[in-house]
Amino acid sequence: METTVLEGTWEEIAQHAGEFAGRRLKVTIIEDEPQRQPNRKGLEAIRRVKKIQKDMRETDGADSLETLRRGRAGEIFGYDSDN
Repeated sequence: METTVLEGTWEEIAQHAGEFAGRRLKVTIIEDEPQRQPNRKGLEAIRRVKKIQKDMRETDGADSLETLRRGRAGEIFGYDSDN
């Protein structure tokens, strides 16, 4: 027994009605999947971050702890932690 599969709107399938006259059919209704909307707020946040980081140099992260230590001590901002 050969299976024929037609998929489309009712109007598109109805155009084949003559081919299937007198035959047994099984009709499955496929619900439309809701269209997913992009997360516009998230995308805008990513765009802003990319714009801010545009001219920043990339680092490998090896000096991250030292940079944090210096920042917390005020050294990076021109403060002398010894005085």
